[in-house]
Amino acid sequence: MSPRTAEQNEQIRAITRQRLIGAALALFAEHGYQGTSVRMIAEAAGVAQGLLYSHFEGKQALLHAIFEESVGDVRESFAIADAAPPGERLERLIRGSFAVLERNLPFWRLSYGVRMQPAVLAGLGPALHEWTASIRRTLQGYLRDAGVPNPEIEAAVLFALIDGISQHYVLDPQRYPLNAVTELIVSRFCGTRRVSASRRGRR
Repeated sequence: MSPRTAEQNEQIRAITRQRLIGAALALFAEHGYQGTSVRMIAEAAGVAQGLLYSHFEGKQALLHAIFEESVGDVRESFAIADAAPPGERLERLIRGSFAVLERNLPFWRLSYGVRMQPAVLAGLGPALHEWTASIRRTLQGYLRDAGVPNPEIEAAVLFALIDGISQHYVLDPQRYPLNAVTELIVSRFCGTRRVSASRRGRR
């Protein structure tokens, strides 16, 4: 058997890393962050504990890797919005957020079960605060560009709506009316602006 190429080694390393992240997330959700040991994570991922340490410094590094995956999904939602003209970004963001949620449903179901644990909040520290503040600032910009009054307050409301709806959806995806709820949010936040823009165009 010929030796593996550098590319093959990187692929194997990436797969192992994702197995470790997936195992950690599942165990954090089932046993709590504090109740999960590095040994448990390694065993669940089917790797030696020493190999785990070649990928992550420890349990907190795994927690931050899980956090970065959630940040990556949020960034993807904003990328979908940023690719649209300014007047369409708000709607694209709302639809894109739920599309990403549906695609990564297993991850988000577990992630929501983990993120409010006190030990997790303490472990993420300032990174979590900075991330949520960044999301609010971006939402404020979209709302401001759309001509929505009080964009700071409206951004807080929209953020809470998207987050809350996402949590309800992952609890019961088969019965939660996500499409209908999405259309209602789009109508509430984008409908008035569309009508106003249409009237201005007819003048």
